[in-house]
Amino acid sequence: MLLWRNLFVSGAAYSQVPFQLQPAAPAASVEMRADSQQRVGNRYRLQGNVEVTYGEMSITADAVDYDASTGGLTAEGSVHFAAQREEADIRARRAEYNLRQSTGRFEGVEGRIGGIAYSGSAMLTSPNPYYFNAETVERIGEGVYQVYNGTITVCTPPRPTWTFSAPIATIRAGNSVRIQRAHLRLLGVPVFYIPYIYRSLREAPRSSGFLMPTLGNNSRLGVVVGDSFFWAINRSMDAEIGAEYLSKRGWSQQANFRVRPTATSYLTLSYYGVVDRGFGPQNEDQGGRTARAEGVAEFPGGFRGVLDFNYLSSLTFREAFAQSYTDAVNSENHSIGFLSGNMDSLRLNVSLSQFKNFQSRRPGDSVRLRALPSVELSSLERPLWKDSPLWVSWQSSAGWASRREAGLDPDSGLESSYLERLEFYPQLTLPLRWKALQLAPTLGFRATHYGKSKPSQPRGTLSGENFHRGASVLSVDWTLPSLAKQYPGAGPLYGGPFRHVMEPHVTFRYVNDAGDTFRAVLFDARDLLTNTKELEYSITNRIFIQGQGAGAREALSWELKQQYYFDPAFGGALAEGRRNVLPSSLLLSGHAFLDGQRRFSPVVSLLRFHPSSRYDVEFREDYDPLRRRFVQGGLTGNVHLGEAFLSVNHSFVRSSPVLAAPSNQMGFNVGYGNLLRRGWNAVFAGSYDIREEFMQFTAVQVSYNNDCCGISFDYRRFALGPTRTENQFRMAFSLSNIGTFGTLKRQERLF
Repeated sequence: MLLWRNLFVSGAAYSQVPFQLQPAAPAASVEMRADSQQRVGNRYRLQGNVEVTYGEMSITADAVDYDASTGGLTAEGSVHFAAQREEADIRARRAEYNLRQSTGRFEGVEGRIGGIAYSGSAMLTSPNPYYFNAETVERIGEGVYQVYNGTITVCTPPRPTWTFSAPIATIRAGNSVRIQRAHLRLLGVPVFYIPYIYRSLREAPRSSGFLMPTLGNNSRLGVVVGDSFFWAINRSMDAEIGAEYLSKRGWSQQANFRVRPTATSYLTLSYYGVVDRGFGPQNEDQGGRTARAEGVAEFPGGFRGVLDFNYLSSLTFREAFAQSYTDAVNSENHSIGFLSGNMDSLRLNVSLSQFKNFQSRRPGDSVRLRALPSVELSSLERPLWKDSPLWVSWQSSAGWASRREAGLDPDSGLESSYLERLEFYPQLTLPLRWKALQLAPTLGFRATHYGKSKPSQPRGTLSGENFHRGASVLSVDWTLPSLAKQYPGAGPLYGGPFRHVMEPHVTFRYVNDAGDTFRAVLFDARDLLTNTKELEYSITNRIFIQGQGAGAREALSWELKQQYYFDPAFGGALAEGRRNVLPSSLLLSGHAFLDGQRRFSPVVSLLRFHPSSRYDVEFREDYDPLRRRFVQGGLTGNVHLGEAFLSVNHSFVRSSPVLAAPSNQMGFNVGYGNLLRRGWNAVFAGSYDIREEFMQFTAVQVSYNNDCCGISFDYRRFALGPTRTENQFRMAFSLSNIGTFGTLKRQERLF
């Protein structure tokens, strides 16, 4: 093989002879190969299997005319242009290209330019490049291509599922795709017109613009049409604002704002509201609004601030417009903001909080608790003096609190203005250890001051009289020796070795001089202080098996615990025939069980089974020896087998109507696949009221994804009484690397 440099004779012909040119301006060299070459001055005529290489760019054709003085060439017949760095591959009938300016024009084109956008786990993506067919394609700069009168898709030719046909589109390799006056075609049939499409091809795409519009129909809301605008303010701040027109109800608005000033700090604001024209024969206005603010900030000196603010205008609005069953049946609203920091053994916490529980759909029928603000200062346990056997710790708090409870019966209705609440709680602990026995008695004195109080009679009113109480508190934790045994296996159930451990534990609690508990205004668990003398005993069985690596992991645990009350009246704090929530019951169970005097609490059984990453089961049962039955319980189970999954939860309450309304409900979620998996994916979820024998909520989602698009169908039924009995049908069509059309939103996916 011979290498020639500017040594040609006019009219000479050669076979497959390569030669190289050094143009005057660029640093890269031009290499050409052809079956035959002819030269006239600075102009060259190449014919037969022509290949022109310039840097990382190459052009092949049947014939090429090249002007060495300008760097321009004209290629005809089976033209193939390739630029490796841009992953560009273009085939054309004819091309005009300037090597020095890296610009050109291609006619009768089909080609592809690679590069997908990674914009989060919720978007359907494909490794396919952008394929296009066009009358003309121009390369107007480094990595910039304009496609005229063509089609663009990421589906594999020759039969793409979808295409965008447009008079002009601009592709910037590794940067963006812009399509103007685009017609979306499915299997060649035009279905939608979009004036302008922009899609970033960067790994972390951030650019302002309108998102994919939503279009659909709902039996309750009517035709739904909407869109949102995304504003990329800067690298660490963005906002989104949008609206939807609901032909039968009105219109909705939504807005989101996000900012992350540092790697450890962020703030997120969101709003959703509906202006409702009315629903039902009475034309009931079910509109409203909800807002949320969530953020974390790190401050000098080790201080950390957290904000979680939630606002809901009415329970009716949530029941009518929430799109998930969990949100629709939630009657509580929590908000808190706090600043906390550690200083040696001290911990400081300043907080503002609000809890609101909607008792019913009636306006004003809610319980609202506020602490504005509350300051807590506490100390970790530390020796009373150097080498002291006694350890001291203390907790203190001061703040303003209010309780508003209206709409109930006159005897229980309560509304208080802000009152001061102060508390100081020092403790002394004497850890004792003898061989495997551990005993830790703790003695404390809990002093509390309230700026206002409730008189013993009549109930439900407030007086300006201060209320003070000081209670002695003694607790003794007795950790008994653990019993353990190693087993080589469990026959056919489990072939590997495992270890069984039994851990008994006993706690004695004594509280004296708690005072008249009915005079304290209840804001949180801190106000639930009653006289008691009780014993809590428990035993926990654990099974450990060999985990990944050298360590062992817990595969099963079963805890049994119960309380015995030496004083069944709790110093007179127990009200017969009413629901009582006392510190003793809260420490044992989240379910109320005190409606009268008793010596023994229910036996709480908590079983957790986690044999592998594929299975997870938690089973809880509370057996009441006084009623001689299981009074409440629950089961939660999760199974993952390959792409299949199953989640089941069941809960029941059958104690006493005084304590809690009887219930028996089951929820489930079973499916196969996931949101982005290729092929068929399906999930079925629901909530069934066993006691009333009806489905409160049902949802089915089925989707199919191929290499370039996906389609999803969703059916939901809400049966929430007069507020909402509704059937919903939704659909979404996802284009890989582009976006999603339809009414099934990302936050409503069941996967």
